Amino acid sequence: MSTRSSRLWLSLGIVAPAIFLVLYSVAMYSDANYTFGRNYLSDLGVGPGAWAFNSGLIVAGVLLVLFSLLGLRKLLGSLAISKIASALLAIDGILLACIGIFTEDYDPEHYIFSVSFFLTFLLTVGLMSVAFWRTKALGTFGYAFSAVVVAFGLVLLPMGGDPLSETLAVFTMIVWGIVTAAAALLKESGYKIP
Repeated sequence: MSTRSSRLWLSLGIVAPAIFLVLYSVAMYSDANYTFGRNYLSDLGVGPGAWAFNSGLIVAGVLLVLFSLLGLRKLLGSLAISKIASALLAIDGILLACIGIFTEDYDPEHYIFSVSFFLTFLLTVGLMSVAFWRTKALGTFGYAFSAVVVAFGLVLLPMGGDPLSETLAVFTMIVWGIVTAAAALLKESGYKIP
């Protein structure tokens, strides 16, 4: 695969959260009853801006699958841990899209997909940290940053999934995706990641 196509697939790690953030903002501003950090994000999936929120989840989920399998997978090499971490990130993308398809109106499907997404993502970033450490693909930064994200996620777990902890978890995931994709793009462009 050429460097140019690698950069294209890796850039989806930035494009996916950007699209989600734009559509999330549209949904949030369309719903006068939604309060940031006080409502579950999924409340927007059944509100006046549901089309935007749910579309954002589905598109971001599909792009996350492509980012994982066609971008990060190549960067991480052929170690078993790399393959497992990339596959789990693709599964996270599928689960994210399912949250947009099976909104809060679908019970218990929505709950199952949501909890599965959050727990799988935490496991995925933990395995990514190990893969980054084993491969040195993103230098010390890659595995250290991912380890910090996992530690923060573990701190949020005892909060029990209330709206604030969910919001913090989602925005932490977004930051992880953008930073990881940006570091990978820099590496593909010839920069040395410390």
